Amino acid sequence: MLERHRWTIGLATSVSLIGLAATSSVVMIASRLVEEFSHPHTILSEEDFTWDMPPTQPEPPRNFQRPLLIQTRDGKLLGGEFWAQPRPAPTVIVCHGYRVPRAHLRPVAALEYQSGYNVLSFDFRGHGESDSVITSGGYIEVLDLEAAITAAIIQPETLPNQIILHGFSMGAAVALLAPSHPAVAAIIADSPYASTGDVVQHIINYRFAEGTASWKPFFQWIRTVFPIVSWAVVRMCNVVFRLRFGHPFIAHPVRSFKRLKKLAKAAQQPRHIPILLIHASGDQLIPIEQAHQIVAAAERNGIHLDTYFVEHPAHCGAYGYDPECYTSKLRTFVAAHLQERLSSSEG
Repeated sequence: MLERHRWTIGLATSVSLIGLAATSSVVMIASRLVEEFSHPHTILSEEDFTWDMPPTQPEPPRNFQRPLLIQTRDGKLLGGEFWAQPRPAPTVIVCHGYRVPRAHLRPVAALEYQSGYNVLSFDFRGHGESDSVITSGGYIEVLDLEAAITAAIIQPETLPNQIILHGFSMGAAVALLAPSHPAVAAIIADSPYASTGDVVQHIINYRFAEGTASWKPFFQWIRTVFPIVSWAVVRMCNVVFRLRFGHPFIAHPVRSFKRLKKLAKAAQQPRHIPILLIHASGDQLIPIEQAHQIVAAAERNGIHLDTYFVEHPAHCGAYGYDPECYTSKLRTFVAAHLQERLSSSEG
């Protein structure tokens, strides 16, 4: 009896130690990921940054370009610039991706300008010319976009209530996350995520698989538990992030449509902002399933999305797949909804 009691205690102690070691490992991995993910002013290497950009377009004369210094509600300073048309026009706000500052998207800004729009481009916090503070990859960056919208509104060349948000990757997700603003006429969301957590879990699984690909067959079974481990790491990341920085790590653009439905039900917002969702089927960074989740969530809440999905292997690859079609889709979508906004305001 005594031997059995000792054996039980020994087993319980061993299990506890294994559990403690596993938990410590998850916390350590999560802490390292949070440190890596939130570190400001890190730029993707050219190997990672493979978006196809529009060919070089003429930028506006220097006297039609002016720098902006934008302050957010929480006191952060963002670097930006405004390209003004010679006469009042709609304004496109270009929202860059994670670790891809606005300087990389100058060809996009030039293309928008050549289409007859004012262009406001800015750096999210922790990027480019903005304050060197932590980045959350979407959650806290909503404050940056809100400040950019306010900055666009007060530019004398911006026509009232005719602002278009054109976001890429993280910037597209932030555009979906941001509260609806009466000045925003439409949103173009190119390759957004549905949830930060899903994307980070996808990246962790990829890293685990890549790092263990050469393991001997005897140890390959361990790889089957990677999804469970990555799930635990992402949840721990959220805890670590909140403890360090005071707000969540995981953002859920997919839940924005539920909020829009509630606003419409309360008659606080009788119409939703038109959204064009763009994604490439072979996107390795943000899988196309994320786009399908966004569409399904919109449909569940009675909100229609325009979609443009293409067969292409690159993240934000729709432009590279067919530049003419991409540009045509954008112009048709924006023109239709700007005209709709004008008609409703005149009525």
